Formats: sequence, C-alpha cells, structure tokens
Amino acid sequence: MGNSLSGMTGFARVSGSSEELSWSWEVRSVNGKSLDVRLRLPSEFSALDGPIRKRISKDFSRGNMQVNLNLQRGGSGHSYRINDALLDKLEKRGAKDLSVLLTVPGVVEEVPSDMTEEEKKALQFKLIESFDNLCKQLKIARDDEGKALTPILIDNVSEIETHIGSATQLAALLPASIKQNLQEKFLTLLGENLAEDRLAQEAAILAVKADVREELDRLRAHCVQARELIAQGSPIGRKLDFLSQEFNRETNTLCSKSADIELTQIGLAMKSVIEQFREQAANVE
Repeated sequence: MGNSLSGMTGFARVSGSSEELSWSWEVRSVNGKSLDVRLRLPSEFSALDGPIRKRISKDFSRGNMQVNLNLQRGGSGHSYRINDALLDKLEKRGAKDLSVLLTVPGVVEEVPSDMTEEEKKALQFKLIESFDNLCKQLKIARDDEGKALTPILIDNVSEIETHIGSATQLAALLPASIKQNLQEKFLTLLGENLAEDRLAQEAAILAVKADVREELDRLRAHCVQARELIAQGSPIGRKLDFLSQEFNRETNTLCSKSADIELTQIGLAMKSVIEQFREQAANVE
C-alpha cells in the first residue's frame, strides 16, 4: 500500500441516482485492532454485502467501519406497509400501545420495488461503482491522517535516540563512579580506605549488576527498526504496537538496573516519550 503511513480515522460520503432511485453511501472509520465492518443495507440489496466487504478489504486492513446505504425512491418516495401478522402476535402478548408497537423493528416494512431482475442487477452494479468512489475518498482521508502522524512518530524516535545517547555516556562513566562511591562509603563508615584489590573486586561486582549496555544496544536497534517500518508505510500498525512494548521492556530493565539517579531520570524521560510513541502508533493502520 505505497510507502506512506495511513491512519484509521476518516469519513466519506457519496451520492448517486438512477431513474428508479437516488442513494447515498456513508462510511465512518475509527481505530481498531483488526478490520471490523458493520454494514447497514436495505433488505432488498443484502446481496451487496459480500462484494462490499471484498472491496473494503482491498484498500484497508485495520479499523472499525460503519457503512450505511440510504435509498430514496424517485417520484413518490418510499412506500411502507404494516406487517399485520407481527402486529397481531405482539398484541396477543399484551402490547397495546400502537405508537410504541409501530417502532418495533419489522412492524413497519418498506414495500419492495417492482423492478425486474435485470434492472435490479444494473442498479446493484451502479451502487458498487458508487461504493468504489466512497472507498477512494475514505482512503484519501485516512492517508491524510497518516501524513500528519509520520513526523510525530519520527520526532518521538529521534527523542528516544537522544536519551539513549545521554544514557550511553553516563553508562561509560559508571564503573569509575561506582568505585569512587564505594571508596567514599568505606571511608565514611570505617574511617579508612578499602584495600585497592578488594575495592576493585567489589566495584566490579556492582558494575556488572548495573551494566545497561545490552539494554541500550537493543533500544538503539528498536529505533532503527522503527525508522525502517515508518519508511516502509502501512500496514504496519500492529508491528509498531509490538515495538512499543519492546521499547518499554528494555527501558523498564534499564531503570531497575540503574545505580545512578541521573540514569534513572533519563530512563523515566524515555518512558514518557515511548508512551507518546505508543499512543500515536495506535492510530496507524
């Protein structure tokens, strides 16, 4: 689907007419983990259900969509009749208020048109053609949202990379810092310096426990992958969502291993940006 991102939010409406009918298609699309389409079609055109769903899946892979087809008969407009059998059944069950009964689905029915099968097929073809235009309009709306999301996501990745750079510099200074802190603690508590070989041994143990280089390497790799996915274009929403979880996992580990307040603060700042990235990625198809 091209090299650009698509969002999942959009609205489109198209109208058309023939000698028999005028119609309007409407579609509203919002975020969804998969493609969920809800169709509202007049009963006489229920055969369109399959072709409509097939056409939607050609252009879209995610999103919750509500699709409505509204028909208006030419000239005399809609014709309706009362479903007497259903009305009798409801009255026998004790329902008496006619104004309420008439609102029950199925009590008032639209009279089917007296079109021939050929006329109906010709009309169905026009409706599907019209629906194709609706999908094109919705695609434009969702692509526009994707274009707006792209720089935001890239900025988020850049910010994460800046934090990784700062954390890497701190991590490089950490062994010497741990050794100095350990020496100062012994001097404060015992009034004497720890023997150099013992100090080196204890400092090494603490430095290994606090080593976050692997986490930083993996975070860097995730940033590279995020940039590649964004450049690849939709549909990548699910992959971005998974990547957000991986970003979080590594940052949580970094914070839990951190033996330095400044490094912890960088980790927390990174978590905040990752959350922004996750929220934006949830809008990507």
